[in-house]
Amino acid sequence: MYEWLVRLRLFEWAYRIALRELEAAAPRGSRVLEIGPGIGRVLELLERRGYRAVGVDVSPAMLRRAKRRTSADLLVGGSWRLPLRGAFDAALAVFVLHHWGDHSSSIDSVARALRPGGVFVVLEADLSRAPAAGHGCTPECLRGALEGKFDVEVKRRWPLLIARAVRR
Repeated sequence: MYEWLVRLRLFEWAYRIALRELEAAAPRGSRVLEIGPGIGRVLELLERRGYRAVGVDVSPAMLRRAKRRTSADLLVGGSWRLPLRGAFDAALAVFVLHHWGDHSSSIDSVARALRPGGVFVVLEADLSRAPAAGHGCTPECLRGALEGKFDVEVKRRWPLLIARAVRR
């Protein structure tokens, strides 16, 4: 189902919002980690914009599909144990935070993967305004998950929440 929705480009508008937020915080050429890239559509868009992209996903099957559309480095792994301490200028998580059972270990792991001052962009459905979405976050949940390790700004763009979090 997910791959079918991506192929129909139903999420393109959301991907563009996430990428605009990233572009405002990280110059092209930056090394960007996408957490949970699925079949690689956002990685493909990152590469087209001149970013050095790396994707990490728990699903080897998804990464095999991603390899068909991107030349980004792809790693099998979970958000709770990201590789390469301090190796990234930015990280991006688009519609994946709601999958993380333990937010704190994943957020700690993202913070370790980013250099000091690195930016973490999170895009989720805004459950406080679109509860029918079923998956997502409230602004308070999103801010609360990130505040310990990051300086956080959460914006609403219905039906989305966009967080730009700068690593302390």
